[in-house]
Amino acid sequence: MKLDKDSPIPLYIQFKEHLLAKIESGEWLPKQKLPSERALCDQYDISRITVREAIKELVRDGLVESVPGKGSFVRLKSVAEFKPINSFTVTTQMQGQAPGSLLINQEIIYAASGLVRELEIPLNTKVLMINRVRFADNEPRVIQKAFIPLSHCANLLEHDFEKESLHQVLEEDCQLILARVKCSFEARLADEAEEKLLNLPSPAAVLVMRQTNYLANGRPIEYCRSVYRANERFYLG
Repeated sequence: MKLDKDSPIPLYIQFKEHLLAKIESGEWLPKQKLPSERALCDQYDISRITVREAIKELVRDGLVESVPGKGSFVRLKSVAEFKPINSFTVTTQMQGQAPGSLLINQEIIYAASGLVRELEIPLNTKVLMINRVRFADNEPRVIQKAFIPLSHCANLLEHDFEKESLHQVLEEDCQLILARVKCSFEARLADEAEEKLLNLPSPAAVLVMRQTNYLANGRPIEYCRSVYRANERFYLG
């Protein structure tokens, strides 16, 4: 991983996102100790200030805990379960607003241990990652990054998720009906990239939801991380 020093996004934010990916993929597990600051500096050829600021952001987000004299550790998540509610698209329409999406990126990745655990799939399974900003009446409301195993619905690659509802495609094209969802929640301050995508002032609070969606037979079908404006409702989809 190489940081882009010419990017308008600060280096510590870029590095924070890299560390976050390690946590969310399961490469770094709950209670696992992070490498030392010096080790991270040497591995990525960055300054100690950049490393410290990135870890400080993860601590602020509630994902990492720093223990004086011992180091920094990945924190455990709190989890709740719910029956699914209407998707973002349906709920926005029910409120008399026009839903929309901006596709940030979409790619096929290979499942690391985090997705293996959440989606109960073999290591290195092909997974479609869809990263979008969701809008209501042209106002950005939430950033959503969804992960769906391609083995569950190969037709996903034929759809344009800047124009189509993911959950509608899962139900109508793939015949996959969501029955329940497992969620973890946290509140934190938005980082600079999130402030820009959600058109937020600085500083601004956001609500982060990590969810795994299940079929009626108990099989997990989708994992999603959503970053909401703090004054918005949650939409499972």
